[in-house]
Amino acid sequence: MTKKISVYVKEEMHRTIKAAASLQGKSLSEFMADAAMRALNNPDRKAASSRMDRIRASVQTGIPLEEIFEMREEGRRF
Repeated sequence: MTKKISVYVKEEMHRTIKAAASLQGKSLSEFMADAAMRALNNPDRKAASSRMDRIRASVQTGIPLEEIFEMREEGRRF
């Protein structure tokens, strides 16, 4: 199943992206999906994600995750 994502960009950027997609023989959606996948599979991003996973694993708060979510939501109530 495919899902729609809306992204707002300035008119000049839209023209530039659309032209780049056209030069590659792709639709705007195909071009943007490919760009997103390249960004997600970027080795630098993967390394940063791996470092964050190690940091999360090393930090022990002693507070259950549910309690943290409740505290976060409490601060959002008006």
